[in-house]
Amino acid sequence: MEILRTISLYVEGKNMPFLVIGGHAVNAYGLSRQTGDLDLLVRDDEKRVWIDLMNKLHLRAGQSDDRFARFQPEAFTGWPIDLMFVDRATFAKLFEQSIEVSFGPARARVASARHLVAMKLHALKQDQEHRLAKDFGDIVGLLRSGRTGLTVEELRSLCLRYATVEWFDKLKDQVPRS
Repeated sequence: MEILRTISLYVEGKNMPFLVIGGHAVNAYGLSRQTGDLDLLVRDDEKRVWIDLMNKLHLRAGQSDDRFARFQPEAFTGWPIDLMFVDRATFAKLFEQSIEVSFGPARARVASARHLVAMKLHALKQDQEHRLAKDFGDIVGLLRSGRTGLTVEELRSLCLRYATVEWFDKLKDQVPRS
């Protein structure tokens, strides 16, 4: 993935860490999930620097708010990039538990499977119908893989914090039993 290699080379030595999240992160855990964009998690106090980088990469800004920005390539053949902004403390926690993965010519850190489940639960709570099947499928796949290390009680706690008890009821049977 050339765009990820370009980003990795650009931020190298600049203290601009990022995490791959979304579909590419799910794929990094051995699941097969089609995706049409690249989702990155970055620190919110570096939002301006990341927006400047996207502009240098000839990506035009689309949807944007305090926590999220979407960028579209000027050329038809590029990947759209979504940036999710979180505070330094949250980023540090997620980065600490992330893993490094090879994406063809690029190496990048990916959020832990457990943190991906939490992010996907939060997305489910937003009740975006067009995202429902992907996010639910991602959670089921991550849980079934055993890579999250979650117990049923830990999943319940995550559901209550980031989604609803109804989502826990739909997901609890997906946690591998020891």
